[in-house]
Amino acid sequence: MEGDDDMTAMAATPETMRAAVRERYGAPREIIEFKQVPKPELEDDQVLVRVRATSLNRSDYYTATAPIVLFRKLNGGSFRRPKTFALGGDFAGIVEAVGKDVADFEPGDEVFGARTGAFSEYVAARMIAKKPANVSFEEAATFGGSALTALQALRDKGKLQPGQSVLINGASGAIGPFAVQMAKALGAGKVTAVCSTRNVEQTRGLGADRVIDYTRDDWTKSGERYDLIVDVAATKPWRRIVRALKPDGTYVLVGSPITNPITGPLGKIGRLIVASRFTRRTFVFFIASFNKPDMEVLRELLASGKVKPVIERVYPFAQLVDALEYMGEGHARAKLVVTVE
Repeated sequence: MEGDDDMTAMAATPETMRAAVRERYGAPREIIEFKQVPKPELEDDQVLVRVRATSLNRSDYYTATAPIVLFRKLNGGSFRRPKTFALGGDFAGIVEAVGKDVADFEPGDEVFGARTGAFSEYVAARMIAKKPANVSFEEAATFGGSALTALQALRDKGKLQPGQSVLINGASGAIGPFAVQMAKALGAGKVTAVCSTRNVEQTRGLGADRVIDYTRDDWTKSGERYDLIVDVAATKPWRRIVRALKPDGTYVLVGSPITNPITGPLGKIGRLIVASRFTRRTFVFFIASFNKPDMEVLRELLASGKVKPVIERVYPFAQLVDALEYMGEGHARAKLVVTVE
């Protein structure tokens, strides 16, 4: 990786910007470089945003390293080289220019959103919302992929109804804290959260009615049954998950460990699909879908304080690789944010 001195030494022009890119797959420190690249071209329905902060998701680490061989081809690249060199997704910043078809944003607006290539000084994006004045750029940058995933897992895929009981397995990290808070905001009657010992107090502070330390207790053996389980950790087989689901309950799988370097989580997902068909329980696996109405929902939740960002660490842009490596270790307690100055 090129260091900060190399970044400042590269001559910038009005048409270029600094960006973190990778031209091959591998460990972050071996492949990621900071380069001067062309600014994104602004399409008629896009907004050009000067990025002030970006946050990391687990998918950012997987995109850079591509540990699942099959997904390299499914994403349009080759087995050795990616289709696009751009990295990053979530961001917050200031609108610098707007396309001719954009009517609801203007230069100077503070916004947040999601767009491939957010590990850079500028992004041209469509999926954005205005940043509430009561939150910082660093906080707003966390409200992209993770918050949207939690919202859609609970509301759309889990079809959560007021008063229902919900269990969040994997209540720390990037998605879990949002899922706990959103379950309460959507009217869940009781929210049970599962995490490790060091995250118990953090999770309880987010409003969980009950917190289970998985190092001490097994949530599938407690005897309690839930209307909805949102699983970020994917640590249990279906035969044990069924014990914790009501007869007509729903199990939403959000993430899954990579146990097979060729097919990734596809084998586990396939087994869950087959096993669930022999019961009345519903199994759902999905990938979040960005849309403008849901970006507005996130803005309202952020502005009202019903869902608050939880940030574990903030890194300067030059230390992006450090942030990715920490994300790759799998022990992040909450969102990791990178400032872009």
